[in-house]
Amino acid sequence: MKFDVYNFFKIKSRVFLVLMIIFIAVHVFFDFVPEAIVLASLGLIQLGLVLFPSKKRTWMLHLQVILLSVIVTILCYLKGGIVSPVVFFFIPPLSMGFLFFNIKTGALYSFMIFIFAIGLTCTSIYGWSPYEPLDIMSNQGFLFFSMVYIGVSADVAWTLLEYEKGRNKAEQEIQAYNDEIIQQEEELRQQQEELISTREHELVAERTKTSALEEEQRRIKAEKDLFVIQEALKYTAEIQKITLPGKEVLKDFFTEHTILYKPKENISGDFYYVNNYNKTTMVVVGDCKGHAISATLLTMVISGYFDSLQELPYYPSLLLHNLHDYLINELNQKMEEKDQLRHEVNLSIAYIEGNNLIYTSANGRGIIIQDRSVNELSFTEYPIGNKFNSLRHYKDIEYTISPDDVIVMYTDGLTNVGETEESKDFFDICKEFYGKYESDWNDSIQKYIKEKFSKEQFDDITVLAFNPN
Repeated sequence: MKFDVYNFFKIKSRVFLVLMIIFIAVHVFFDFVPEAIVLASLGLIQLGLVLFPSKKRTWMLHLQVILLSVIVTILCYLKGGIVSPVVFFFIPPLSMGFLFFNIKTGALYSFMIFIFAIGLTCTSIYGWSPYEPLDIMSNQGFLFFSMVYIGVSADVAWTLLEYEKGRNKAEQEIQAYNDEIIQQEEELRQQQEELISTREHELVAERTKTSALEEEQRRIKAEKDLFVIQEALKYTAEIQKITLPGKEVLKDFFTEHTILYKPKENISGDFYYVNNYNKTTMVVVGDCKGHAISATLLTMVISGYFDSLQELPYYPSLLLHNLHDYLINELNQKMEEKDQLRHEVNLSIAYIEGNNLIYTSANGRGIIIQDRSVNELSFTEYPIGNKFNSLRHYKDIEYTISPDDVIVMYTDGLTNVGETEESKDFFDICKEFYGKYESDWNDSIQKYIKEKFSKEQFDDITVLAFNPN
């Protein structure tokens, strides 16, 4: 239930072939023989794309965009460079790159076309073109320019209309799918109520007939079932702990550190991650919102995503964007209502290389202690993983740090007391971290938690404090 890119490109390749045939005829009509020969030669490649389309050949989609860009570049080169009217045909591949691929791919195509445009500009300036530029002021030039303008406009208009039609169809399918799920849930709820009601009547009748032994057997069975559930939750919690780096692992990255990981229940939506990528240490502290088990599984998915990285994006904000796209596109989350946020993820990410710290946050929390001065690390209020949050403004902040500085990254469960966030008391105890050891940090944090959450812990709590190596 998403836009059918393959079907679009299947139709697009045929439309593009027809346009090439038309423009071959136009170039012959205007006596542009070399351009017509080039178009005819490249038209054979386009004919192959039309005759042999395949969903398994994803590279053909990219070849279609690249082929159009190459054709435009060659025709512009032959007719004077950047001043050729054909340059307007760069617009279709630009629009297709951003509409039907992701932002990264669209940016790559934009950069490719930008390089082509620079070359064509040099061709115009230095006269590298083998033929004279077309005189736009002449009747022939004006007519050719008009045909190019009409062709580009028609192609872009058709592309936008097809995209809008496909998107509307996908949205209608999603809505129909959601309506069907809601209807099924309502039917299941009614069936469940009927079963519960029936079972209650049966139990009342059974209690009047069963003996004490039968009652004891039911009690034992219920205890066994509860034990199985509790053991399953414990096993899930143990698996989750295995995915988290232990103290021995953290010693390889930090001179002094303390980690406090305190789930509200057996399993947690909080996680932390530390790894080294080509002399850059990445530190992550996150909080997956939502139902307990699903949030726990999501922490393992995100940790696995980090493990699969061969190298880090240049800035942590780019990593946030990539992870957001991964969660939306790969996991294909579907939400019934905009306010129903099932799998939002709050993240803090720090890159550390030597005495340089680059930090960004998607509604995560962090502070840096330098010479007994506590500075809150800048954060945005936009988590990742919510498909309705399409505009995300994550900022990278750079700091120069020393080995004595202390960095503290934590989840909001540490400072959320009830429905309010109270950071001042925690910041006050962190002032004393500077120049002290990890045992002192741990004692202070434990004391703070005991004072704030002695009656009730409202959320999972995770705190990672460390000195950079």
